Amino acid sequence: MAAAKVGHLERTAAEPRDKSLHTVTLAQVAEVNEQIRLFRLELSTPLRFLPGQWLDVYVPGVAKAGGYTITSPPSAARPSDDERAGYVELAVQRSTDPPAAWLWQDADAITYAELRVRVGGAFVWPPPGVNTRSPPLRRAVLVAGGVGVNPLASMLGSLAEGTSPPSFEVRVLYSLKDEGGSRDAGRMLFVDRIAAMFREGRLRGGLQLFLTGGGGGAGGDGDGDGGAVSCEGGDAPIRARRMTVDDVAAAVGDAAERRYAVVYVCGVPTMTDEFVQKLTDREQGLGMEPHRVLCEKWW
Repeated sequence: MAAAKVGHLERTAAEPRDKSLHTVTLAQVAEVNEQIRLFRLELSTPLRFLPGQWLDVYVPGVAKAGGYTITSPPSAARPSDDERAGYVELAVQRSTDPPAAWLWQDADAITYAELRVRVGGAFVWPPPGVNTRSPPLRRAVLVAGGVGVNPLASMLGSLAEGTSPPSFEVRVLYSLKDEGGSRDAGRMLFVDRIAAMFREGRLRGGLQLFLTGGGGGAGGDGDGDGGAVSCEGGDAPIRARRMTVDDVAAAVGDAAERRYAVVYVCGVPTMTDEFVQKLTDREQGLGMEPHRVLCEKWW
């Protein structure tokens, strides 16, 4: 007999979370592809959170909450224009889990429904214990496998909204499933959005895509240069193979540069465990300080 799947509330029981629940309105549903939907939740009052945090989401008729990472920057939840409602955005993968299944009903049936949400999570920007506003931080490397890009989308959006780009370089390594065909960036979660941040000069650094035959983690098949994905206003280079820790090491830089870098890794457990171990291992890895390598796993 298969073991029961551990739910979001049980899996995150030790994580920090707010005490209060907020009522929000599901104002908009957009389909990225057959597996991912974007949801805009309008707020009646401002919601405070850090980039990278998630929401406990209670949907009508389901007792237990689902857990979904906020993909919009905190500023969107606190608009300066009194005429605009604040909002948070979620990206939710199709699933039989009851909260996700409810969100994957016909969009017309759930639009304008009221949900209850609560902020939680410790995988956040800025990195605890690292000074991001002075020369000690020179590079931020953000590593995503599949929907592990969700918290990084909020972080990148927050970093990119200043009047000038951050003083440090940002490098994004993003592994996702190759759907083949024309490789439409609009069907690849947040590829257009992230590519635009670099193209428009809001971030310094770059985006590297790894397209695999697998399901969006570090694994997959294929090898070598895969050309580019056409994004709005430019192209994003592709590696048609699995992402490796050597790719992350190259993005971080040599031993001297690692002292002034932070790495965020978000993906399936096998990916995060392997990458974090090799990044922090002093004998057989890169020997980075553990507080400079942050991770979150998705199931």
